Amino acid sequence: MIKRVIFFVESPFYQRDYDRFGIEILLKNGFEVEVWNFAPFLNPQVRIEIEIPDPINWEKHYSYINMGEAKSAILKLEDSCIVVCLVNYHIKSFPIYKALSKNNIQYCVVMAHALPLLNAKKKLRDYFKSINRTSPVKIANLLFTCVPYKYLGIKPTNIILAGGTESIKYKYPIDKNTEILWLHTFDYDSYTERRDSPVQCDNNMGVFLDEYLPFHPDFVQLGLSVPSTPEEYYPGICKFFDYIEQAYGVHIVIAAHPKSNYETYPYYFGGRPIIKGKTAELVRKSGFTIAHMSTSINFAILFHKPVIFITSNRLKQSFIGSQINLMASWLGKKAINIDNPIKIDWEEECSINEKAYMNYMQSYIKREGSEELPFWQIFANRIKKIL
Repeated sequence: MIKRVIFFVESPFYQRDYDRFGIEILLKNGFEVEVWNFAPFLNPQVRIEIEIPDPINWEKHYSYINMGEAKSAILKLEDSCIVVCLVNYHIKSFPIYKALSKNNIQYCVVMAHALPLLNAKKKLRDYFKSINRTSPVKIANLLFTCVPYKYLGIKPTNIILAGGTESIKYKYPIDKNTEILWLHTFDYDSYTERRDSPVQCDNNMGVFLDEYLPFHPDFVQLGLSVPSTPEEYYPGICKFFDYIEQAYGVHIVIAAHPKSNYETYPYYFGGRPIIKGKTAELVRKSGFTIAHMSTSINFAILFHKPVIFITSNRLKQSFIGSQINLMASWLGKKAINIDNPIKIDWEEECSINEKAYMNYMQSYIKREGSEELPFWQIFANRIKKIL
């Protein structure tokens, strides 16, 4: 029987991660839970350059300093444990997967928080535009992911923790025997916690789903250049907000990205309220949302709010621009280029394409027929059956 659940991560571990990983739920279900952090050697630059916004001091969070130490620990794992692997399958993490395979430990991968994928050729072209071309490691990693895992002695994952029907199109070692456990996005749990409680909406309040684009730690981790500098990005955003506030009598509130640190830069949004950790509540109370390509668009769909997509000349030059256009098209919209003279059909922008919302819900948030239980409770119920 499974008695121990171990999360493998390759990024700094936050209080938000503790909550999103459902650790309290798993503990209540009788499992021992640990987090093994491989960021010190897989992504040392993230530890140096990224400030942790909500650090947690939890005794079951273990950091491994080097690959040898990590492999040794994995090879000592017993059959009574299952690994939830949140480490991407890439050339640097290959020894982690190899050790799991050698010890024949059961493991899961999470594919529940997916976004629409760009056409493969376009994605590759845009990737090479953004990647640091002087880094052969990045190029080697791209080539590595093209090699079938079975030729490398990698054991396929036992269970995919999936969200919508389109969420399983990501690169992990899987085969025909890999089980797909249909759940939903983490955001769906936040939605169900709030959907039935009373709320007073403000139809004149717009919520900007911030992505912290000039500073996002994922760019550091992936070795990508930022899509826009703060000096380019924030003035253009504020100019657009100024326009719609004056033209349509609305006001904008910023739903700050969970990893942001606007306490240091409170002026970036022109004095507008910047609120972190309340995105679901803000979207629920709003009349409309403004976004680029954030996964928080899930809340706009779940709470049935219009989404106004925005881009810029600078963003269009990066892979971000293509992703914004793709996200907009999924919801029946076109992104507004805030660097162009602003012309808005406000009625159209504040409308909802019902068919598109339902399609996105099924594809990327929650598959029809999946259980209406918390994400990690469904997982706990499933692994209790493993003998």
